[in-house]
This record gives sequence, C-alpha cells and structure tokens, in this order.
Amino acid sequence: MTSNATGKCQLGVALLSMDFATEALAAEKLFNLGPLPFTNSMLFGILMAILVLGLFGLAARVSQLWPKNRLVYWFESFTELVMGMIIETFGGDRKRALRHFPLLITLLVFILACNLSGLLPGVGSITYNGTQLFRAWTTDLNSTLAMATLALATVHIYAVKEIGGLGYFRHFFSGNLKNPMNIFIGLNELFGEVLRLVTLSLRLFGVIYGGEALLFAIAALAGNLAWAATLPIMFLEIFVAFVQAYLFMMLTASYLMMSTTHNESSESHSIQAAGARN
Repeated sequence: MTSNATGKCQLGVALLSMDFATEALAAEKLFNLGPLPFTNSMLFGILMAILVLGLFGLAARVSQLWPKNRLVYWFESFTELVMGMIIETFGGDRKRALRHFPLLITLLVFILACNLSGLLPGVGSITYNGTQLFRAWTTDLNSTLAMATLALATVHIYAVKEIGGLGYFRHFFSGNLKNPMNIFIGLNELFGEVLRLVTLSLRLFGVIYGGEALLFAIAALAGNLAWAATLPIMFLEIFVAFVQAYLFMMLTASYLMMSTTHNESSESHSIQAAGARN
C-alpha cells in the first residue's frame, strides 16, 4: 500500500513538473507599426480576411461564368441555408433579414475560418525571431472583444436609425421616469448591454483558446502517439468551430431583431391603451 501511494505521488509530481508547450495566453508581438504593436494574431487574422474576401469573390465570379457548376451549387445552398435561419430569426421578415444578411454571413464565415485556422499544419511551429508567427485570430481576447464591439455597435446604430433617438432611449427607459423602479430597470438594461459585450467576446475566446490549449497538453502527454491521441480532439474542435461561429452570428441577429422591434411593440401597446381609454 505504501509503495503504491509513493508511486502515485511520484507520478503526480512528475506530471506537475512537466513543461507543457502550451500556447501563450496573450498574442505575441512581431514588430511595431509606429506606436502600435503588430501581433501574430493580427497577421493571421488579416490572412483569413483576405481568404474570406477571395472566397466571396470566387463565388460571385464562378456563379456568373458557370452558373451550373457544382461549386456554385454548394455556395448557393450554403447561402440559402444561412438566409433561411436569419429570416426565421427576424420572424419571417425577409426585407429586414436581407438588410442585415451581408454583415451576418460575413461574421459567420470569417469566424469559422479563424476558428479552423488554428488546426492548420504549421500554425504554432513556424517562428519569426523566436516568436510564433501565426496564431488563430479568435484565440486572442483583444480580437474577439474588437469583433463583439463592432457587432454590438452595428446593432445600436441600426436601432437608432430605425426607431429614432427617442425610441432608442425609451427602449431602455420605458414608462414613467418619475418612478424610481423604471429608472432602475433602465440602468439594468444598460448593464445587460455591457454583459452582452463581455459574453460574446469571452465565450468565443475561451472555447477556441481552451481547445487549442487542450490539444497542446494532450500532444505533450502522448509523446510519439500524439497524432493518434489528438485526432478525436481535432474532430471535436472542428465541430466546436462551427458551433461558435453559428452562435456568434445568431446572437448578433437576435440582438438586431430585439433592438429594432421593441419600439414597434411599445407603440402598438400605446395605441391599444389609447383606444381602450377612448
């Protein structure tokens, strides 16, 4: 019993003392652009953006030259699938869904490409001046925070544009403002917008970064069998990459829908109340 306990303790100490080649939590600086640092996640994010733009351009070009091509068929099927989900989110309002469709499908494809980019061969092993050259864009909290800020800023801009400044204000502070409870509820709604920003950015960063850190740890433990040990995790990461891209797009669509329809429902309730008084 004593020998078994001693062996387990020695194994635990050995595992804790192992130097796992895990990915750094923060993106690493490659060089400076004036006063601003340029990191490895920025470089790979730009490459993924170029890839996505090229993909959209190729789809548009091929659909014009060879409209019956199988590649065009897959592009159109994917587009119709995403469009159907967005229309359903907007309650069947195709006009409003088409207005926001370019932003939403761009978010979906770009996030998906960035999520999967960390699984490409060479990512993490190619270095520049001793620094990892490529890092998946969505494994940098600054990147996901910037994208969440862009998405929510777009939501609020469209809300002001569609329901007006007063309607936007009444979206948060409804009812009689002389009532302290209505003010408290409005402040709570504003705090909820901050939580949306935090959850959008942290969810995407945490899941994708955690998956890559898990791959690094399993590869370090498996040694020569790392290729076999990490294979199931890589399939899981591919599935998670699709899920996270889908969640980010659908949450943004839901925020757009809720922020631009609140005033309509409030107006309808006001009209009904006025009719009942008359």
